[in-house]
Amino acid sequence: MFLHHIVWGVFLDGYNKERVDCEKIVMTSTNLVTASSVFETMLIADTYKIDENKIKKITPGVDRKIFIPDLSVEKENIILSIGRIQEQKGQLQTIEFLNNFKKIQNDFKCYFIGGPSGKTGNEYLQELKESVINFKLETHVEFLNSLSQEEIIELLNKAKLLIHTSQFETFGLVAIEANSMGVPVLSVNNGSLMEVIENNKNGYLSENLLDGNVNNFVNNLLNDKKKFKEIESACIEKSKQYDWEITSKNLNKIYESLV
Repeated sequence: MFLHHIVWGVFLDGYNKERVDCEKIVMTSTNLVTASSVFETMLIADTYKIDENKIKKITPGVDRKIFIPDLSVEKENIILSIGRIQEQKGQLQTIEFLNNFKKIQNDFKCYFIGGPSGKTGNEYLQELKESVINFKLETHVEFLNSLSQEEIIELLNKAKLLIHTSQFETFGLVAIEANSMGVPVLSVNNGSLMEVIENNKNGYLSENLLDGNVNNFVNNLLNDKKKFKEIESACIEKSKQYDWEITSKNLNKIYESLV
């Protein structure tokens, strides 16, 4: 018996001890547990007291039949934030970054894709909207709620940057999906995304989005076509390491070894 990685109770909005205890019972009873990253492997081992030798890293992948970049589409100064609207996802940091960034660049549009989630999701969405007004970002920011996969891909084809500010991310598949569309990723997540993002290659990692180096990176993306093309190519190449066909084959091998 093996257990494939899921969204563990310890990572949920509001620590769920009862669920964590149940998950520990399940994991200690299995022959093998899979994790999506080294970061998740360490979290599982530490939280559930599981022997690391019992954990196998199997990274998720991109469905390349769906996430196909259309390089004929002209890129615009579009920034995306994709994810459920809840405090754990950290969208307020993105708005604070945009407020700081507009001091050096005023030609951009940021779309927040995702609806409110969790007990305080609606309250957090209202806080975000009030921050947009307070920072006078109304012409730069738009909340689109949840979109279809086709609509998201259409925006990714036009976008030059994805900002990912989740506090807890066991892998961050949206970052790989963005990369596969040629879109670099800016993130404050120094966990699993450290295994995916290389600064100035396929994105940028920073502990603080208000860092001047972040402004420089984003400004170059929006204004230097040659630099963006280089990063766009690097993103697509990097994403080739993550493919659902490879993931499914690796999972199948594990299953066959246990039956």
